[in-house]
Amino acid sequence: MNIAIVADNFSMKWGGESSFPPIYAKLFRERGATVWIVCHARVRPEVMQLFPDDGERIRFVEDTPGMLRLFRIGQKLPYRVRDSITGMFNHMMSQRLASRMTRDLIREQKIDVVFQPTPISPKSVSYLYDLGVPVVIGPMCGGMNFPPAFRDMDSRFTRLAMKIARGLSPLLHRLVPGKLRADVLLVANEQTARALPPGCRGRVITVVESGVDLTVWSPAPVSATSGPVRFVFSGRFVDWKGVEFLVAAFRKVRERVDNCVLDLVGDGELGPRIREICAEPALKDHVHLHGWLSREDAARVVRECDVFVMPSLRECGGGAILEAMALGKPIIAAHWGGPGCYVNDHCGIRVRPSSRDAYVDGLADAMVRLAESADLRARLGQGSLERIRQQNFEWQAKGDHVFEILRQVARRDGASESTATPVDGEIGVPASH
Repeated sequence: MNIAIVADNFSMKWGGESSFPPIYAKLFRERGATVWIVCHARVRPEVMQLFPDDGERIRFVEDTPGMLRLFRIGQKLPYRVRDSITGMFNHMMSQRLASRMTRDLIREQKIDVVFQPTPISPKSVSYLYDLGVPVVIGPMCGGMNFPPAFRDMDSRFTRLAMKIARGLSPLLHRLVPGKLRADVLLVANEQTARALPPGCRGRVITVVESGVDLTVWSPAPVSATSGPVRFVFSGRFVDWKGVEFLVAAFRKVRERVDNCVLDLVGDGELGPRIREICAEPALKDHVHLHGWLSREDAARVVRECDVFVMPSLRECGGGAILEAMALGKPIIAAHWGGPGCYVNDHCGIRVRPSSRDAYVDGLADAMVRLAESADLRARLGQGSLERIRQQNFEWQAKGDHVFEILRQVARRDGASESTATPVDGEIGVPASH
């Protein structure tokens, strides 16, 4: 099977959804497919390093002067406005160029199916339509807002801009109908399915958006050594990740439990503020700031800790949670969005973000419970391992699932729907809602 993967960002170094396209490319190649890549030139060095023998099967989209100007404007705006407005229009211009390259590939190389794994937002438009071959988009994950008590974390300007962007979304999808005409739309959950533009004609199939590589994220033998209980967070230091609430909660934990530390892996816009808080006398000897680490080094730090905490308040998925679960760690997370779905009572403690004070207190109470009970940590950690196995959160299982969907849609192209073999996880109604 000849598969064309089309995605702006194609990078393991950038993490997040940018890592999904190269992971899928590797998984599909392992399953015997010939993979063609269309991506942005900004990731050229890494893509050529990841696939050094595939240069003839890679096409790069170069920035136009207009795209560069729009990017510079976006850097001066709040991140949600940048991502949802200037970023969206920049993506549209890039995807328009990528669609032309994809059409050339289809003519030249007999592509069987086109796969667009990112962006994962259900509101973003796709220029991949009327290509003459099936198109599969996703898995998408989105439609998330802050919990009601935290909506003011967005400025009034940001909320207005977001409302306008979402209001324009149906019109944009009529003008650029890639998702409306896609053969298959992969979604992480029912919430994302509801956020799809009205009028989609393709099948909607549920596939978890994130995955975990068990060759990197594998548990270490349980140590009998007695030391401080180590809590760990890994991710971007931005407001919606909730790292400020975590640090505030840990300050309360330190008032009740002496033998504990907090490891923070990552950095971002709130980095200076977090470093300032953690330098306070009550915290400075008990918080370890690691900065950004490689996947392997981040895995080592999380593996050496006892409890993984994900306080994110607008997390559609939660790849970092899955990685910690694969290491056999108990989880503390918000009972909201993706973390609230990934984590259950058998593998962690979920805290309802009903208000700022209640959320900080809830995080602190959960941390104290786990700090004071090695048995509870062991039981929930074992529950994490079992949940990873039972829910097919592992990348190899997910690769099998998505590859089978691509194989079936390519085989069915031109055949009647009644002869198709059903795929597990399909939502039974079209995405016309």
